[in-house]
Amino acid sequence: MHKAKKFAMLQLCLLLFLVSVLAACNNNAGSETAEETPPPAETETKQEPTAQEPAEPALPEAKLTFLYPVAANPGPDQDLVNDEINKYIKEKINATVELVPLTFDEYEPKLNAMLAAGENFDIAWSSKGWLGNYQPYIDRGAYLELTDEMIQANMPEARANIPDKFWPDMFAADGKVYGFPIYQVAAKQVSFVVQKRFIDKYNLDVSAIQTYKDIEPFLKTLKDNEPDVIPLGLAQNSNGFFTDRSIVGAPGLPVSYKKDDPEYKLATTIESYEAKADYYRTVRAWYQAGYINKDAPVLQNINDLKSKGNVAVGIEFTSKPGGEIGEKAMNGGNDVVYVPIADSYFTGIASAMHVINKNSKHPERALMLLNLLNTDKTLYNLICNGIEGKHYNKVDDLYIEPIEGSGYAPNGDWVFGNQFNAYLKPGQAPDTWEKTIELNDNAVVPASNGFSVNEESIKAEIANINAVKNEYGSALETGAVDPDQVLPEFLEKLKASGIEKVDAEVAKQWDQFLKSKGLK
Repeated sequence: MHKAKKFAMLQLCLLLFLVSVLAACNNNAGSETAEETPPPAETETKQEPTAQEPAEPALPEAKLTFLYPVAANPGPDQDLVNDEINKYIKEKINATVELVPLTFDEYEPKLNAMLAAGENFDIAWSSKGWLGNYQPYIDRGAYLELTDEMIQANMPEARANIPDKFWPDMFAADGKVYGFPIYQVAAKQVSFVVQKRFIDKYNLDVSAIQTYKDIEPFLKTLKDNEPDVIPLGLAQNSNGFFTDRSIVGAPGLPVSYKKDDPEYKLATTIESYEAKADYYRTVRAWYQAGYINKDAPVLQNINDLKSKGNVAVGIEFTSKPGGEIGEKAMNGGNDVVYVPIADSYFTGIASAMHVINKNSKHPERALMLLNLLNTDKTLYNLICNGIEGKHYNKVDDLYIEPIEGSGYAPNGDWVFGNQFNAYLKPGQAPDTWEKTIELNDNAVVPASNGFSVNEESIKAEIANINAVKNEYGSALETGAVDPDQVLPEFLEKLKASGIEKVDAEVAKQWDQFLKSKGLK
């Protein structure tokens, strides 16, 4: 009986062994079949996240800070609009942003102070040759390099809207990109801004004004007949309207040269100032005659004066299509007309851009916000115009009507993002944006397009030169001093500050640039 039990147990073990071998063979056969035949659709769906399998983690919450310049305080509803913006972008990119609007005269000191103190901010407004000056701040290590990979990963739609032919303007002296352009007018033309009521009252033929000197009889008429009006309003941020149509150059361009010179030779800084001697004498005569406000050399922001509505003639350095509407708001609600006194030059897309603080804690999220500001029409018009029904009323798909005294009016569409997403305002032509694109395409493209000066070897001299320019520039440009006495002193101080070394370095880089472009 004991042997029988042992035999039965042996048979049972053998049977279990055979079953396990057959199962293994079946599994192997299944594996081979899976390699040869694609799995059915049901198998693929099992790879998707389920209620038990968590999806990829959402973006963590981020708090951003955005610094930008404005002509004047946007109004008491700034925080209200900021809150609405945060509700909108929280759902889009799980971020909020603190908007920090600063007047033109506040912007540069505040930006410098925050950088020096290491204060946290993420996005700032910048330009080539003006506030937040692109190359000098790059040289200081203030801005974060924006690689193609970063841009494509975080703001591909915004990048797709920028014509490739304009993109080279974004390259810094080291060949890298540190900012993202605000796509808008990319050409500049210096103009007088003249209140229409005075054009009509005194029958001014604006077509006859081709140079700055041509406005003089009109200024005299205003002085003689309008005692409560400033004929020509100037300030520290609105002077320097010398133009010469024989010279290729415009505000924002790094160099200028004679229009008919095949060698593109640069005049030295001293020669350029000497060529302006007659202009300085003219402005001096206007100042003494009372055509220019007496506080012009010390007044920091011209908009503080224009807002009163009694500046008959001002200066505009861009003259973009439809820009008269913004000027109307800054001129006390008076209609204005642009009167060009120079050619229109393509100055590139780097005249207005956004940059990322190199020490930003959320650079990718900052780029996502910029992507929205440049592509999302709802967000863009919210930051530009405020809340519909409270700060403006929508007329139709093209136009809005701002509500006067509503509490929010930054008047800075060109500060926030792609301006071709903006609603039009009363008085702007329906084809304003088409005309802007046409202006960009048809403006004179100077040989200097794409050229920027690497200031690394001349930083000390440039700092000294800028100090001298700050000391003398506004006084000369507004006519507050006698140029025959002050101009020679100014030029001697420029020489002592190293202007000749700077000119030599710029000329050297300019020569290399011309050769690289096959122009020399």
